[in-house]
This record gives sequence, structure tokens and C-alpha cells, in this order.
Amino acid sequence: MAGGRGTRIFLIGLAGAGSFVVVVVTVWVLAEGRSATDLVTLLGFPVALASLLVGVAGIPAVWGTLRQVPDDAAAARAAAAVLARQVYEAEQREWLRLVGGDTERINLHFALLTEGQWRPAATTTTRGSLFSDGSSGVPDVVAFYRETRSARLAVTGSPGAGKTVLALEILLALIASRSETEPVPVRLSLAEWDTSAMGLEGYLVHHLVHALDWPPHIARRLVRHRMVLPVLDGLDEMDSLLSRDGRPVLDDHGNPCPDPNAPRARAALKFLNTYQDGLSVAPLILTCRGAHYDALSEADRLRTAARIQIAPVVHEHGLAYLARRSGRSAHWNALLQHLRTHPDSPVAHALTTPWRLNLVATTYHHGGSLGALLERTDAAGLDDYLLSRLIPAVTELDLTAHPPFTRRHRPRYPAGDVQRWLSTLAIHLASVRSGTASQLGGAARTDLVLHELWPLAGRRRVRAVDAVLSAVTVLLTLPLAWLTPCPALSASVIAIVAVSAGTVAALNTSPVPHRLYWGRLATQHGRADLTLGVTCGLTAGGGLSFFADTWLGIGFGLACGLVAGLVIGAIGEPVTAADPRQVRGGDLIYGLLSATAVGLSTASVGVLLLEPGTGLVCGAVGFVSGLVGLTAGVTARLVDGILPRLPMGLAAGSPATRRYLVFLLCSRNHLPFRLTAFLEWACGVGLLRRAGSAYQFRHREIQRWLALTSSRRSHT
Repeated sequence: MAGGRGTRIFLIGLAGAGSFVVVVVTVWVLAEGRSATDLVTLLGFPVALASLLVGVAGIPAVWGTLRQVPDDAAAARAAAAVLARQVYEAEQREWLRLVGGDTERINLHFALLTEGQWRPAATTTTRGSLFSDGSSGVPDVVAFYRETRSARLAVTGSPGAGKTVLALEILLALIASRSETEPVPVRLSLAEWDTSAMGLEGYLVHHLVHALDWPPHIARRLVRHRMVLPVLDGLDEMDSLLSRDGRPVLDDHGNPCPDPNAPRARAALKFLNTYQDGLSVAPLILTCRGAHYDALSEADRLRTAARIQIAPVVHEHGLAYLARRSGRSAHWNALLQHLRTHPDSPVAHALTTPWRLNLVATTYHHGGSLGALLERTDAAGLDDYLLSRLIPAVTELDLTAHPPFTRRHRPRYPAGDVQRWLSTLAIHLASVRSGTASQLGGAARTDLVLHELWPLAGRRRVRAVDAVLSAVTVLLTLPLAWLTPCPALSASVIAIVAVSAGTVAALNTSPVPHRLYWGRLATQHGRADLTLGVTCGLTAGGGLSFFADTWLGIGFGLACGLVAGLVIGAIGEPVTAADPRQVRGGDLIYGLLSATAVGLSTASVGVLLLEPGTGLVCGAVGFVSGLVGLTAGVTARLVDGILPRLPMGLAAGSPATRRYLVFLLCSRNHLPFRLTAFLEWACGVGLLRRAGSAYQFRHREIQRWLALTSSRRSHT
């Protein structure tokens, strides 16, 4: 049921049931010849219970009034300011890692393409560069974008040409100079977009909620008021590559050919072309490989957009970059001399993208064979050779940068283990969507989200172990049953709760973590939610006071309400950038607090209605069952249909963190147990990067190469 209609049906049904009870009790009292005092006494309990239920049913309306925003647009602008700080903090860190973490930058140049573009955007210039050098007179990419009408940009280029870096430069510059009414650019991976399940607005909300940890109602407000500027990265990564007999088809330059059908990319472009801001098209930025974009028909491409093509790196600029990165080492002389004297060689032609230049600089830092490099006569062969040297090179560089006497607590990983673990993750990304690890053409996902990795260790296996551990955790309270007057009955109840907890854990296929922001309690919405929690607790305490001491019931209710208010009040817009480690830790704290609230409430019922020993057992069982998420699976289904707006903070637990720990136990032979530490190390050495609360491979070519190499090795 939804909204007011569901509440009205609930209240009508409650009134009808109450009237029926009153009539039945009255007839029974009159038939037995009892007095009016007996009638009042017998009717006291159902009337009090009905009053309590009516009061609880009215809580969502009170909560909605407390949270009511006078100006929805102003609230969206305020939330956008917080989002801008969050995105800038995260993307600036990742930009430094993406460009190599050094000061040696390669200036990219691009040109405006109008041929084959339907309704191109209006621009004042046809050329530009990544950053202005002060001598060429061409504008930088940020100035080019600001002068483009209607603020829609399609960035294309060859693999590794620097499309993502260009988009990040625009993103950071727009945030640094934005006014309060301008949208916040947010980078999204198009490979993660399920176009069959949601449109662009739905995907933006989904990304804000799941990647950046925003509450759904605030995320919808930001998207509704167009306070998010989508920076959509990787249109070419949405569909599989063109293949024959299971092998990718390569073009004359050794690059994989795109599939001209590209159903997911075409569906995405349909959503983009209808994305409006009032009567005008909404601004956005799109990146795609040039060959993939050209393979689409003119009618399928992005309309009213300026398409720019990133030019290959000039030979002299690439040579100067390698000379600066080499540190004038002797083993570089042969390579640099070859590039100077043979500018038309296959290797020189291939080293015209920032990606390959950075790859050569990294893999040849400690030495390399010029002959082995020159044996590669095409770009695909060169990429395969360089990528095979990448992981040994970065592990060696890490050891050199952190000698033993400064590496006390820094993990040390052998190159073979690093490649095996990363290959496992790459295979998982390829098999999530396609359903099999044999289809590695290019439609793989890109985001490694910690609480979503558990299917990698086997869905049935992880869910079975999760169910057993959840049930065993509840059974740990079994010795407390002998503290009650009826040990056998108490033990039976605990066993039933244990079986229920295991069943709920096994049926949970999508555990979602929660994160708490304590600073939100100082805001208006945080105080309103805290008031809601205290109100719920006092209402429950008032109900319990009908059966026992009034002050004792109110005291228990207030304690439960304070814990509930803290949990509910600290859930809201994030105050810092989403971090995978903080998300997991926040989910654990959330689970402990919500389980405490469940334990206090069940203990109060046991103490007030039964006796102290039974109350202790009820509290312990309630705490453990709340921690393993039992109440999340039961209460949410019972209450959601009647009170759809009531926050279920008290019944959440931390099933996402528990499922992640179970996954680590089940994948000891495939991944390191301290997986987060390894992923952070991989980000530090440049193999991975962070994207909100997820990890991604630094470049798509690393992910594809690892998956394909592992697949070939397994087949051999």
C-alpha cells in the first residue's frame, strides 16, 4: 500500500476490529450478568492497545511535518553545495593518481568535429587543449566547454587517448568555480547502467545512493531540480566487442572493432537525448572511443552536442615526456635514440597516447629489453607485452620507494599473487553481467563494491555459511535459558529464533550497508529525526506502563527512543566523501546501535510483563537477532505495507558487513583475507582507483588484459 490510502485502509480496519471486540465483550459481560466495572476493566486493554496502534500510525504524519521543507529548490541547492565538496575531495585525489602522481603532464589537443553530427552545439572555436600553455592561443578545455551551447560535450578519441583525464579536468574546474545555482558535475561509469531497469534520472539517483551514500529522498531532490551534471564515462564499455568464432575482430591498428548494433549504448543515448531541463536540453558530458562513436548511426548519436576528438600526442612531446620520466638512466638511451631516429617505426606510431607513454615509463623504470619491445609490430602486441610487465614493475617500484626500514606495517605482495588476485576480480566483473567468464568481449562491469563481491565465492556457498553463522550466533544465548522459570520453553524459543535468523540470512540476496553522520544531529532534519525516535520510545513506554510500573515503562521507552533517535537522526546527507573502509565501519556501528535498540525494547517487555531473568534472556536474544538482521527480514515486511514512510532503522542490523566477512572466509584460496588493505595498496601503486565507495581498475585495458589472460591460461 502506498501513501495516505494505505494508512486509511489500516485505520478503517483497526476501527472495525476494535468495534467487533467491544461488541463481543459487551455481549459476553451482559450474558454472564457481570457489573459495569467488569465491562470497563475488560475493555481497557483492547482500547489501550488500539490507542497505541493509532498513535504509532500517526507518527509518519508527525515526522513528515517535522521534516517539511519550506522551499524544495533551496534545499536542493544546499544539498548540492555538500555534494560539490564531497565530489571535489574524492575526484581530486583520483585525478592525481590517474595522471601518474607526478608533475610530468602531457598536454592534450583536440579538434571539433561537425561532420555526421545531427544538430551540433554552437561553439566559438574549433580547437582546444587540455590546459593553456600561454603561447598557442587556443582555449583550454574548460573555457571551450563554458562557451559551448547547450553545454553538451562528447569527448572521443583512441584507446588511452586521455578521455577520462579530460573529463576530470572539466569536472574539477567546474566545481572550483561553480555558483550555488549551477549543477554539480558527477562522474558515472556507463558500464554500470542497466538501461532495461532504469532511465537516466533513475541511474543518477541510484549512483548518488549506492556509490556516494546519499539518502534516496535527497538524491531524488537533487536530480529533480537538475542539480547534478552527469559526466558519463565509457559509452564504448556498455556492449561487447565485435567477434568472430569467439575472437575479437581487430582493425588495421590492432584495436578491437566495435559492434555497430551496440544495443545498450543506443538505449543509453535515447535516454540522453530526451534528458531535459524544462524546455531546454539538460547539460551533460559523455566520453567514448572514437571508433565506437563512429560505428553508431547519425540518428543514434548525442544530439545538440559538441563532439571533440582528442588528437594523438605529437612525437616530440611524447619523446620529451619519456626523457623527463627516465631520469636520464643509461638503459633508456637505446629506446630514446630509437624513437628519435625512427619516428615512423611501429613502436613510435603506437606511443602516441598518454596511456602507452605512461605504461612504457612505468615498465621501463628499472630496465627493459629494447629488442623485445621492437619485436611488437602492432598496437595490440605492444599493449600485451607492456601489460605483462606492468605488475612486476609496480611491485618493484613499491619496494624501491619503501625500503625495509620504512615499510614496517606496509603490506608486501609478490607479483604473482597480485596478478592472480586482480585476475580473479577482473573475471568476476566480466561474469557478473554475461553470466559466464567465457564472454570477455567488453560488456563487463567496472565497479568493485565490497558488499557486492560475495557472489564471487559462490552464491549458494556464501549464503549457506552466512545462514549457519547467523543461527550459531543466536544459539550462543542458549545457556541463558536456564535463568528463566521455564528453561525448556525458553530454549525452544531461542532455537526458533536461531532457525529464523539463519533463514532470513540465507534469503537475503542484496544486503545494503548503512552509514552514520553524527554531525547531522546538529541540523534541522537531524533534530527532527531525533525527536521522532524519542517520540517512538515514549509512545512505546506509555503503552508498556499499562501493564507495569509507569516510570519504569517510560524509562525503558525513553532509552529505546534515544538509541533509535541517534540512529535515525545520523542517517542523512554525507558530510565527507564516500570511502569503502568508512562505509563498512559505519555499517557495523549502525548495526550495533540498532541491535542495542532492539535488545533494550525486548528486555523491557520481558522485565515489565514477566520477571527479570526472562527480561535478560529476551534482551540478549533481541540484541543478537537484531545484529544478525533477523528483524530486518521480518519487521520490514510486516510494517512496510502499513507504514511505508516509517524509517526501519531499528530493524536493520549490519547484514552487509556480516556477508562481507563471510565472503572473505569463503574466498581464502582466491583472494587475500585483508582484501581492503590489498585494494588500497593497488590504488597506491596505480593499478586501481577509487570511484566513490567502489574500486575500479585504473584503465579498462588492464581489466580486459587480466581477464583475457586468466581465461586463456585456464583453457590451456
